[in-house]
Amino acid sequence: MKKYTYPAYLLLLLIACLSACKKNDPDYFGKTPTERSTEALSKYQTQLTSAPNGWKAILYPNGGGVYLFSIKFGADNRVSMLSDIDEETSTTPNESAYSLKQLQAPSLLFDTYSYIHLLSDPDPNVLGGDSGIGYSSDFEFSFDKMSGDTITLIGNKKGSKLTLVKAKTTAEYTSFTTGTTAVFTTLNAVRTYFKRVTIGTTACELNIDKGNKILSLSYLDGSTNLKTVSSGFYIDGSTNSIILGTPLLIDKTSITSIGKIAGDTTSHTVSLTVNGSATQVKEAITPLKYDLTAAKAFHNNPANSNTYWESNTGFTVDNVVDAFNLRSIFSEFVYRLYSFDQGTTYDRLGFFTDNGYSAGDPAVIAKFPASGTIVFTYFGSFNGAALPASAKPIVTATTNKFLDPNGFYVIQTGAKTYDLVNATNARAWMSFY
Repeated sequence: MKKYTYPAYLLLLLIACLSACKKNDPDYFGKTPTERSTEALSKYQTQLTSAPNGWKAILYPNGGGVYLFSIKFGADNRVSMLSDIDEETSTTPNESAYSLKQLQAPSLLFDTYSYIHLLSDPDPNVLGGDSGIGYSSDFEFSFDKMSGDTITLIGNKKGSKLTLVKAKTTAEYTSFTTGTTAVFTTLNAVRTYFKRVTIGTTACELNIDKGNKILSLSYLDGSTNLKTVSSGFYIDGSTNSIILGTPLLIDKTSITSIGKIAGDTTSHTVSLTVNGSATQVKEAITPLKYDLTAAKAFHNNPANSNTYWESNTGFTVDNVVDAFNLRSIFSEFVYRLYSFDQGTTYDRLGFFTDNGYSAGDPAVIAKFPASGTIVFTYFGSFNGAALPASAKPIVTATTNKFLDPNGFYVIQTGAKTYDLVNATNARAWMSFY
């Protein structure tokens, strides 16, 4: 192998150059890295604090969903914010600390616990996120781009996206987060689980997952196959509009936003515009197309140990979650449907609580008529922990709803999640997992 040798003066020159290139020596532009970092942070600080009406912020956690914040940054490194996480956070300002630091890149850090931290909280009891990770969101962000009145940032740990847009007025700042609750309340004018809307000439079934902020439209194609398109969304209260993350294509109509949302509690309809064209959301008591195999699949393949299904929300009736107030009598309530666990011919509808099962849990027989629904008929009752007198009407109301002779449509909502929708009028349903 041929050896290469270098003159000693070249090695000395290399060493001299390396010694001269210290971290804070002036670079090609005449400033040290520290000076440039300080200058960048100062620029961002000025930008954040020079918005007299604050910022409208849109956060896309890595775990999914879209959440809105109205944020005001003070020169004293204090920050005030509102959020559409729930009704309280949308109207009650929270104050905490923030700072700008040079990490891998110039970064905005929310230093003390704030509404933004709720989405990262590892305790599921705080906001219902996954244990240990919450919604896989961030509270430390690197500056990505700054253009006009808009700043975009990227989460340093989870990669969540945060967009800040200057609010034009104080009213715009406050209404930005309150719009979510307001629009959801408006949509409640339609009481049924199934909701119909016509896009162009195509009849669609509308489904809005309020928790994860996912809007879905289902329709029948030319071969009567059910097609579903979905998008994440947020509600801009300052414009009374639903803004879709990705356009939804129905026939030849590409939908990016839905506006002018108004409810009528007399006709139980919601009027709105899609791409400027007016239409209505109406009540429907049957699905657009129904899977006749879903009821038996639900009943015969429970998600939990292949034995039972659980629900911790009770019945939703006319859009009121836990309409029979089960949580008012059970501090740790879970409703369990045991499929053939207690015998070969009957199931158990169990009010399972921190004190065990309640007295009088009904034993029921599941039947599967040709309609594809599931119908529960009363077979008897189980023994269990005694219930206070005040609890009995609540348990009875829930049981009677299960025993509706028209039964339930069974709607699969995920790999191991189902909704049971009352087949009488589709105004009552319960979610199982």
